[in-house]
Amino acid sequence: MRLNTSSTSLVLSLFFVTALTACNEEKVEDKEKKVYKVPVETTLVEKRTITNTYRTTAVLEAKAESKVTNKVTGMINKILVEEGMSVIKGQVLAEIDAESYLLELERTTIDLDSAIAEYNRSRPIDGKQLIPAKDLEKLAFLVKSRTNQQKVAAIQVRDSKVRAPIAGVIALRMVKEGNMTASVGSEMFTIVALNTLQGVVYLPEAEMNNVHVNQQAYLNFPANAQAVPANVDLISPIIDTESGTFKVTLKVNNDDHMLKPGMFAKVSLTLDVHENAQIVPQKALLVTDTETSLFVVADHKAKKITVLTGFEQDGFIEILTPLNMAEPIVIVGQQGLKVDSDVKILGAEIATDESKKSINNTAQIAKETETVL
Repeated sequence: MRLNTSSTSLVLSLFFVTALTACNEEKVEDKEKKVYKVPVETTLVEKRTITNTYRTTAVLEAKAESKVTNKVTGMINKILVEEGMSVIKGQVLAEIDAESYLLELERTTIDLDSAIAEYNRSRPIDGKQLIPAKDLEKLAFLVKSRTNQQKVAAIQVRDSKVRAPIAGVIALRMVKEGNMTASVGSEMFTIVALNTLQGVVYLPEAEMNNVHVNQQAYLNFPANAQAVPANVDLISPIIDTESGTFKVTLKVNNDDHMLKPGMFAKVSLTLDVHENAQIVPQKALLVTDTETSLFVVADHKAKKITVLTGFEQDGFIEILTPLNMAEPIVIVGQQGLKVDSDVKILGAEIATDESKKSINNTAQIAKETETVL
């Protein structure tokens, strides 16, 4: 009996050892069967309009600006305008003492009258030549000369009143009443026309065919949150060989005078528009020296697609290569992916968990309702 009991114990021990070994082998096999799935975030391809917008900067300039100078010298008797005042073309800005110029005009007028009288007395009467023809010719030239002298004197009197050559706003006043003008041609005022301002930008040569006159642009200013519209006014036909750019002048309507020359602006110039384009976030792209690609998820595996790109706008980019609209595009985690890598879409799992929770909550409420009833 003792022998039989020992044999039975030995058999049982061998059985348990064999069972434990089998269980361990099954666990190892289960671990080997588990595959690591790369967590990623995805989005779907969108179909919408995208624009090719060139962004640069510009400083506003007055389209018309004039530096007003004096044409005669003398004491400044009156200053009739101040900085910031609007003026019209021809308006008197200042008056220079004109007494000496008036006297000169009077003298030249007297000399002219005298020359005309002498010429008239010397003209032939009834066909009779009173003085030699040579002397009469000299008198005619004298009349012309003194006529011109009178005109110059009259111009000096006129120029003693300094007038605005253009309509605009007085930007600077460099003179004061009671002071002498330094010399002819001294700057007295600066007038700028504020109704229309302009900004100059330089675009790369590749955009030459995408820019045309009256094309829409927008200007943003640090002090103004709103985008101010502008139009392409002039396009230079010359390419700068050093920078590879060409000059474009933008016209900005400023009837309300809210903008000022010298203001810094961020310029957005729309060059082209593509409608119904395939749009993905720019961060989805993997860019190397040889190709641009992205990963899509198909059957829970990563598939790499080499793509051609188009316009870029606000963090999104146009994909010219046809894509399957139903396949999610990987936007986070693609750096750790390889072709046919198993992936785990984080957003999808969260959505599934929430759906399960919602279903369980609904079932629990229904069960409690049945219990109450």
